[in-house]
Amino acid sequence: MAKHKAATEISIAQEERSAFAEFVDQYKWIGLGLLAVISAGILWKSKAKQAATAEQRGDWKVLYAATTADDAGAATVAEAAKKINEPSVAAIARVTQAAFLTNDREYADAEQALAQALDDAPAIFSKIKFPIGADGEESTLLKKMESSIASEGKWMEAHKSLFENPDLPEGAPRVELNTTKGKIVIGLYVEQAPQHAKNFMKLASEGYYDGTKFHRTVQGGFIQGGDPNSRNDEPETWGRGGPDTKVPKEDSGLVHAAGALAAAKQGGQEDSSGSQFYLTATPQHQFDSGYVVYGKVIEGLDVVEEISNGEQREDKAETPVELIEITSATVLE
Repeated sequence: MAKHKAATEISIAQEERSAFAEFVDQYKWIGLGLLAVISAGILWKSKAKQAATAEQRGDWKVLYAATTADDAGAATVAEAAKKINEPSVAAIARVTQAAFLTNDREYADAEQALAQALDDAPAIFSKIKFPIGADGEESTLLKKMESSIASEGKWMEAHKSLFENPDLPEGAPRVELNTTKGKIVIGLYVEQAPQHAKNFMKLASEGYYDGTKFHRTVQGGFIQGGDPNSRNDEPETWGRGGPDTKVPKEDSGLVHAAGALAAAKQGGQEDSSGSQFYLTATPQHQFDSGYVVYGKVIEGLDVVEEISNGEQREDKAETPVELIEITSATVLE
């Protein structure tokens, strides 16, 4: 019986949490307790007024809907906050908006959202102090959140190279992938990863990728393709194809920012797959140093995101229901 190759994949690990997220975790029970007190107080005061109670409950429903929607994010929560009348709920909406923005590393906008929360917030958030500052210094909840976001933003700016890749040099080679979902143009870091870039251009110019499909997706994370086996209708072979030759690992010094092009490899191996690659829809820094990044999406990141978020099969993990085909791959002059 013929032996199947092991699937060429990348292993998923948890990404490091932000300082703001750690703060939220550390003080979540205090926060939940305070929210319970606030909510109880509001409901008690409103008990005699049926209309006021219904309106306050409606505000919570608006916020809940915004945070659980498929497209939940800073923008949806900001829109919800405009429709909320109860000050405590509006303040919580702005704090939630700030959390989304911090996760997206939009620190200035996150601080602005907290400033709006300060305008809306009842005293429990904006005036009453707790020993939660540095060395037990007393601070209000919102001021502590504000200082945490500002501190993280300064650190990220000082260590930008850990999370972002440099601009491509002028005249860097590009490869255009035409897919059944739209066009993706990728620029290559020839200087940082010459062997990977050269191999990718060679295969593209030879038509190797034409007709292949993105056989593996992680929703909101990345899409994987480049396997000639994906042209057939045998899912058990997808992820196992490619040239017998590998590409030696290169220390490109590049990271898995959103839109990164990186080489897949078989589990436990050092060298990269001869053809399989993946494109990140969002930052995937848990893969930094373990896999070789050698390019970045310069056009069509929205296409990568759409493919990554496609419906997945129930019978085969991380396999999309609709296989998006690379109809042609062209090296641009």
